[in-house]
Amino acid sequence: MKKENCGDCKDSKQGRAYIDSETGLLCVEIVEKYEKPKGKKTLVPYICTTCGTINWKCIDPDENEC
Repeated sequence: MKKENCGDCKDSKQGRAYIDSETGLLCVEIVEKYEKPKGKKTLVPYICTTCGTINWKCIDPDENEC
């Protein structure tokens, strides 16, 4: 949930999504650089460092975004 003083999540950082092996839950973490599959579109979470809101963007390695 977005906090009142957030300012539209302008301070979002790119992250990585993974399934936690112990709980089976979908988790995200802030990881600026990691290897993405070549030639495939990837759904990437962007996490606001102020309020924790997650916005998902599709990244195409051949283009900037999809």
